[in-house]
Amino acid sequence: MSIWSRGDRRGRVEEALLMLKGQGIIDGLEILPAHEPRPYRVLLPAGLVHMDEDEASMFALGAVVGAFGDIARHRA
Repeated sequence: MSIWSRGDRRGRVEEALLMLKGQGIIDGLEILPAHEPRPYRVLLPAGLVHMDEDEASMFALGAVVGAFGDIARHRA
């Protein structure tokens, strides 16, 4: 079973960014057509960041670890 509804890498990156937006970790998101050199526009408190697919995938991983790492390590 997979948590991803789309099987290609671009689709998984987009879903990860949409999840971050839905959780309120990022303030906004715009995804441009794939032929753009940096199709991901992520709005953060520091401003608007333009990213390509590789940058967006690493950003998503870092944002999830930063946001949920302490919760995952919490022991009851």
